[in-house]
Amino acid sequence: MAVVKFEDVATRVNTKEDRHNTDLVYYVGGDHIDSESLKVAKRGIIKGAPLGPMFYFGFKPGDILFVTRNPHLRKCAMVDFAGICSEKTLVIAPKDETVLCQKYLAGVMQSDDFWDFLEENKSGSVNYFINWSTLAEYEFDLPPIEEQRALAEKLWAANDLKEKYQHLLAATDEMLKAKFREMFGEIHLNDKQWPEYKFKDVADSRLGKMLDAKKQTGKCVFPYLANVNVQWFRFDLTDLKQMDFDDADQHEFALKDGDVLVCEGGVVGRSCIWHNQIEKCFFQKALHRVRCNREFLIPEFLVWWFYWNSENHVFDILGKKTTIAHLPGEKLKTLDIALPPIDLQREFVAIADAAEASKAELKKSITSIDAVMKGLING
Repeated sequence: MAVVKFEDVATRVNTKEDRHNTDLVYYVGGDHIDSESLKVAKRGIIKGAPLGPMFYFGFKPGDILFVTRNPHLRKCAMVDFAGICSEKTLVIAPKDETVLCQKYLAGVMQSDDFWDFLEENKSGSVNYFINWSTLAEYEFDLPPIEEQRALAEKLWAANDLKEKYQHLLAATDEMLKAKFREMFGEIHLNDKQWPEYKFKDVADSRLGKMLDAKKQTGKCVFPYLANVNVQWFRFDLTDLKQMDFDDADQHEFALKDGDVLVCEGGVVGRSCIWHNQIEKCFFQKALHRVRCNREFLIPEFLVWWFYWNSENHVFDILGKKTTIAHLPGEKLKTLDIALPPIDLQREFVAIADAAEASKAELKKSITSIDAVMKGLING
């Protein structure tokens, strides 16, 4: 097995395109390339897009797009369509496919060894980047071409299966949205199909504790949930912060099983149900804690109600007149909410729970496939 330098077997493609006068339809920006993904799955339409003057490099199906900024994000993937990208994205191809298999190269450029090399040799002090001259110096093992093709075939077969599972996940989400619409209609528009209430009449809500570093004593320190910890239908508890909660605070800002945590800003309405995931946890001002009156409203349905309204941009017109969307405490309390009968709420939640169980199995399968692909990529 030969050890080769990147620039000896691969090249930077420098095809120039005039985005104002091109037959190409698509462009790819950094946001279109997912981290640690073999294939570019997203794209934009050139016509009418506010592209900057640096979008002038063309690419063709099979080329590999390497995002030079922030190498820790590991954004490098193959395209199966033609288009343009900016000069901050390198277009990479083998010099000779009888020496280096294109799909094998895509795997090499997702290996831990490749990204470790780039991390060690990146340029910049704050906004890190990779130059072609750095990439050109990377060395890697190059097996015979038939062995490359055999490994690439296994790797891409695994990737194809992963994509099928990902499409099933997306289809399940779309099915649930369609089911919600079928059962409840345009509920956020209050078409008078269901009785209407003020939010405060069917749920108790309050904002969390204001952070005040000057009043921290370190005597009653507990973890708390912030906006970033609340994702749709789940909590991210990997980086919980701590602050002081004295006896009065502990009574006022404690979380109980069944509480719904709702984001006041950012993705307004993003919410999840607390089920005592950790012992003695509190919440801060960026979140509403909502306790439902279960005679009218069940927490699981409320999360879907928030999700539906967020997806349909209903919350975009609410809140204070700032550049950032908010849902202040009083605004939430006085929101109109049309509620179907409790039995119908439970019926939908049962459907959603079954779908989530199926999604959990799909996610396990995707995790297993990722492990297989990692093994193939890293040897």
